[in-house]
Amino acid sequence: MSSPTRVVANDDSRSLAAGSFATTATISIPISVRQLIGVICCVAACDVTIYRGEGFGGLALLFLFAPLLLWLSSQRLHRPRGLVLMGMMCVPVAVKTAWSGSDGLATIGFALIIPYGMMLAGWQTNIRNIARFVGRVPLGGWQGLLQCGRQFRFSLLLPRATWIKVVLPLVAVIVFGGVFVQANPRMLTWLSAAIALVVETMWNQVELVSPVLLEVSFCLVVAMAVLGLVRPSIVRRRNKPVPERAVEIADPTDTVSWHVYASARNTLVTVIVLFSGYLLYEFMTLWNREFEKGFHYSGYAHKGAAWLTVALALATLVLGVVFRGRMLMDRRVRSLKRLAWAWSLLNLLLAVAVYNRLLIYIDFNGLTRMRIVGLFGISTVVVGFVLVVWKIARGCSFGWLIHRQLVALAIAIFLFSITPVDEIWVRFNVGRILAGETAPAVQLSVHRIGPGGLLQLAPALECDDEIIREGVRALFAEHHRRITAVEKKRRELGWTSWQLADRMALRLLDENRASWSRYEDVQARELTRRRFDEYTYQWY
Repeated sequence: MSSPTRVVANDDSRSLAAGSFATTATISIPISVRQLIGVICCVAACDVTIYRGEGFGGLALLFLFAPLLLWLSSQRLHRPRGLVLMGMMCVPVAVKTAWSGSDGLATIGFALIIPYGMMLAGWQTNIRNIARFVGRVPLGGWQGLLQCGRQFRFSLLLPRATWIKVVLPLVAVIVFGGVFVQANPRMLTWLSAAIALVVETMWNQVELVSPVLLEVSFCLVVAMAVLGLVRPSIVRRRNKPVPERAVEIADPTDTVSWHVYASARNTLVTVIVLFSGYLLYEFMTLWNREFEKGFHYSGYAHKGAAWLTVALALATLVLGVVFRGRMLMDRRVRSLKRLAWAWSLLNLLLAVAVYNRLLIYIDFNGLTRMRIVGLFGISTVVVGFVLVVWKIARGCSFGWLIHRQLVALAIAIFLFSITPVDEIWVRFNVGRILAGETAPAVQLSVHRIGPGGLLQLAPALECDDEIIREGVRALFAEHHRRITAVEKKRRELGWTSWQLADRMALRLLDENRASWSRYEDVQARELTRRRFDEYTYQWY
């Protein structure tokens, strides 16, 4: 029986084991006139498009020029690798926001500013650094304001305070108090009403005293945020790159115990047998799409596809946990890898089964917004699983895997945000309807159609099916009434609320007014819509 192997680690190796090796450097670079001008331009742009803005048109313009303004506000006019690419990612977000904006899209547009700011400030753009960077932004912004006050003689002097003695108890009160309130519904109702009343009263008083104070405060917050992004703190850590491969132990004979290895092996063998049996049943029953009477489409597609996706995600987690640390250095790992490759193949077949279930439902009654979300979701899970396979093959660390999977998720969210979802699902369903398959008409009845989707709906005005044709014309009358009211409000609010998709949809509605004008009568429109809804519900 061999004696235990000792591994001696110096300070550097301990730093590597902790995940990083860091040095510190003090930043004492003064704020230049050019940088101050850039910050003022950022503040002015946010004031016009956010504080004084009334819609997504102004945000679209802000997202388009934000990378340039932040670059002008940066400490040095440099272009790190990837900075231009990150800035260009804002362009499709700006275009989609100008076309048909949403709160989620605006959130993604603002989120892109964080990695862009990290590049400008000289930080490595990885998942581990994001939280640390965001945490330093308020401090860096405050220090930037103080630097402006000292350098340009502004009155920004405030006394220093031991704020940590106040903040930590306050955070504890908020966190634990929130938990106790959530545990008591009556207290939650009372406290929510009280907070709403206090906030409303304070807001009314502030607006009554000085409306300008709110705008000045907003501008100071924006200036602080911009300075924090390009100067995240006076003291900054410089991290040396961490090897992405798993750290090897000193003695390769120092392996995992037999019990750990046997548990991993038996688990892989069991899931291989289980997956094989299930996939055999899946492909025998659903692949040819010859369904028995009473086949429940929604049960198989909604719940079934979701649970299969969960199974695939769990498989990703299991493989990631098994092949990590010492297991990668074990002399018996080759046999485990052979089992892992077999299970990986079965998981890819499982992904095919998920796609098949989604396509069955799409083939039954058309495409929807949530089915497109499902396609993005399963694709993201598949990419995550491929990353696990790559990790096993190359011996990368578990931290490497988590980082890449979070990046894959972020890319999927970004791609979905700039995808013209409404245009795709409406055009797909209209094409199916005009080809003689009337079932997708139910999606036009039960789902909200955005202005971009409305542009794809015009061919259905001449559908051969009389009920569907008249139902679509009634929909046009409804949308004309709604969009006209929205555009009237936007003309009052100003150019910052402008949306291209609504303008084009209104023009399309006016061009086809002759076909739907009789449904401007409310009673006739409601009668036709009710008939349309009842007719299409048979395919729901």
